[in-house]
Amino acid sequence: MHSSCVFKKADELLRSRSKLFHEKEVHVVSFKWIDYSPELKVYDGDNISELDLGILNINVSKEKTCVGTLQDDYAPCPNGATVSIFSQCQRCASTWISRLECIFEPSGCESCSSDFCEKEHSVYLAFLGKYPKIGMTRKARLKQRLIEQGADAYALLATVDHRLKAREEERTLSNMLNIPQRVGHKKKLAQMARKLDRTGMQTTYRGIKNRTAVGELRYLRDYPIREPLRNAPRLRPTAGIHRGKMVGLKGRFLIYESSGLQAIDLSDLPGRKLRIRS
Repeated sequence: MHSSCVFKKADELLRSRSKLFHEKEVHVVSFKWIDYSPELKVYDGDNISELDLGILNINVSKEKTCVGTLQDDYAPCPNGATVSIFSQCQRCASTWISRLECIFEPSGCESCSSDFCEKEHSVYLAFLGKYPKIGMTRKARLKQRLIEQGADAYALLATVDHRLKAREEERTLSNMLNIPQRVGHKKKLAQMARKLDRTGMQTTYRGIKNRTAVGELRYLRDYPIREPLRNAPRLRPTAGIHRGKMVGLKGRFLIYESSGLQAIDLSDLPGRKLRIRS
């Protein structure tokens, strides 16, 4: 067969496949929980829409670019700035925080008047399965923050005036109680395959209560996932192809079926481009 015939047949095959599949590219601009309902929003160059997470068939970019400004009407980043740790560049984030670094390590700048830093904060004890952790967040979004982490139960440790004080209190209580401020993804995913041990959590909680003031232990149990899973999901790298049927969502993880249980970190999607095939 002549090479021209081979190329012609290949071209015809590609055209026929393009009729069967529709592919589009979108920019992920936000992921958040509204009570126990997850919301992943994307921008297609014209409109903001919510991505259906029921069936995954996406190719995720390695690079991240600033998601723009999300207050009131959406505005893309004017510079298309490359980002890494944060999903916004400092220019786009300046409407709500003076220094992005203060999200993790508040500096208490005298010139800062950001509501994000200056409003009341809560320091809390959370349980992710059997693993306790200490954390802090703005008081108004305590429940949302716990759901973002996939917590199974929590208790209030302290309420303080501002973010810097909350960070200091979080660090102090973590050291005093010998409880970490983070729980790794392997432990979080492993807990999804185990029946929730409330007796064990209560025992740990009572031990903490004997050492410091702590509020009532409350449970969080309405995540859109049925636990225990048959086995611990495997966390896949965010960049690359994810294809399969959703099993459930909890915290930052979407669990899907694809030659076994897989997980993708949805909190790592904002800023990335998705190629969606339907």
